[in-house]
Amino acid sequence: MKNRRGFTLVEIMFVVFIISFLLSMAVVQGVKLKRQANESNAQANLKAIATSFEIYAAINGGVYAPGDESNLQFLVDAKCAPQDFISIGQVGNFRYLTGSINQTGYDIRAIAVSEALADHNYQITTGARIKRSDTSNPGDTNFKDY
Repeated sequence: MKNRRGFTLVEIMFVVFIISFLLSMAVVQGVKLKRQANESNAQANLKAIATSFEIYAAINGGVYAPGDESNLQFLVDAKCAPQDFISIGQVGNFRYLTGSINQTGYDIRAIAVSEALADHNYQITTGARIKRSDTSNPGDTNFKDY
């Protein structure tokens, strides 16, 4: 029997295959985790906005806004939101749009900037009810409770 001093080509190829398979699984999981993190961030931002509206309404006898408002500065001015409060616009991987803000309620939406960054768009309405729709249809206004 000959003394063997190294690995054969087949053994090296097998190890490379196993390592590349494990790396590809890790990359796929990393992408999924990033999408989940983006969506969790959007939900947290919407909940912060809703909390500010609910605090404002509690202070002002159930009125959610001082008339038709397109920005959220009145929440900051009324000390219902911190000074660095999210303005409606793009934050991270989501655009925040106002559906409606008036004295009887609010409707704020978080729309994913790219389908590659999130699986769902989100909406929060009066009473801090959060809903979602799929990003595969960006213009979808059919948000559903989940």
